[in-house]
Amino acid sequence: MNMTNCSNNYQSSYRILDLDVSLESDSQEFVELFDRDYGWFRVSSANGRKRLNISARLRDPKDRFVQTTRTSNQQSTKSLLGHPSPVPYALQWAVGAIFAGIEDFMVLHAGVVERNGRAVILAGPPGVGKTTLVLKLLENGFTFFSDDFCPVHRVTRNIHPFPRSVWVVDNRADKGVQTGRKGKSPIRPGQLQSTVLGVPCSPQCLVCLDQGRDTNPFCELEIGLKQTGEGQVLKDLRRLEDVTVTNLGTDLSGWRIRYPAGRGLSPRIRELLATHKERIWNMYRVDRTLPDFEKDPVLTPIPTHEAAFSLLRDLKQGPRFLRNVDDRLNAPGEFFMELNTLLEGIPCYRLSVGRLEGMAELIQQLTIEN
Repeated sequence: MNMTNCSNNYQSSYRILDLDVSLESDSQEFVELFDRDYGWFRVSSANGRKRLNISARLRDPKDRFVQTTRTSNQQSTKSLLGHPSPVPYALQWAVGAIFAGIEDFMVLHAGVVERNGRAVILAGPPGVGKTTLVLKLLENGFTFFSDDFCPVHRVTRNIHPFPRSVWVVDNRADKGVQTGRKGKSPIRPGQLQSTVLGVPCSPQCLVCLDQGRDTNPFCELEIGLKQTGEGQVLKDLRRLEDVTVTNLGTDLSGWRIRYPAGRGLSPRIRELLATHKERIWNMYRVDRTLPDFEKDPVLTPIPTHEAAFSLLRDLKQGPRFLRNVDDRLNAPGEFFMELNTLLEGIPCYRLSVGRLEGMAELIQQLTIEN
């Protein structure tokens, strides 16, 4: 990779959609891990109109932090002091800062493949099979855009390629040891059974993958806690009736929160965790459904507003993207209307997941009909 080593500082530059990113760190591992996922975007220098400088200091156990500086000289710093895994956490924080800085695009949580100059968008939550379906379609002659990110330009409405490395299930005995992602290994875009189309194209259709009815009667979250204040967070959680908290047994202070669905506990737990946000490293929702990939898939046309509502739940951009030029938080209705407008005129469908071959056949039929 094209990485500069200056006085034990490692540097690399990237152009990610409308944002130029300059990465600098005293940790070679940090820069290499970022490049492992986003190497397709690497450039010789970052000199664009909109820039984001990311600096990560990770080798000094007494002064670990990651800092971002924007074109306006606005800075944000996250201390990593005391974190047992500072490199992957700094990487996660840096990627979040990048998506928060992207303004000209709405980035949907979706895979994208292309055929005959038009994009097929495959949206859906984690675990629904987007990556598996994308890889199958590549075998059938489609061109790769992305397996997880769909950038829609907010003016032209064109879909832009976002070929981050594809992460696939790895069943080897040492799976996840070198990758940092349990049970998965990366495939770089150049290693795929397809070329990467480097130019944007218009959307042909949007398919929302539906994993089926929620059959789990419990809601579950996983959180990573800082050592300082950990006891108070756990104490407050355990005061809530019907809420159980169990240790995940990881190096990071990881805990699983489990409580019955449908009893109004979610708002109380969100409020409690918000009051303790400075004591929490990470928080993840645990998927509550298990798709049945053995049944026959069913494709159903849906109205645009239904597709837009489904997409809003899994956007790649955080709260900062929802603010307008006056730094006023846009009302949810305004944001929904913009997404609805971006999808106007694009045929939308719901695909209940099932057999992989069947899903691929239905997608191919759509590209013939539309």
